[in-house]
Amino acid sequence: MSQHQLIAIDPHALEALQSEIARLHAKLDAVAMMPKPEWVPVNEFAEMIGKSRRTVLRRIKAGELETREIGGERMVHVSLDGPQVLRR
Repeated sequence: MSQHQLIAIDPHALEALQSEIARLHAKLDAVAMMPKPEWVPVNEFAEMIGKSRRTVLRRIKAGELETREIGGERMVHVSLDGPQVLRR
């Protein structure tokens, strides 16, 4: 059998906690979860992997990265596990 303990809480502290909980709930309700994109612009891909745009373009030219044109912009495919890590 579990035992419950009662503790005294200052009413102002309780009110502050309830207010903070309400604020956090509001923040959580405002969050929209979205899946990671499969295709990202070259600049964004370079930033994701910590390389320069020039390095990414060289890897594209070498056939190491899959790309396509979407809306007139060259996009790099990002695997669902995360961006490909380029070494060298």
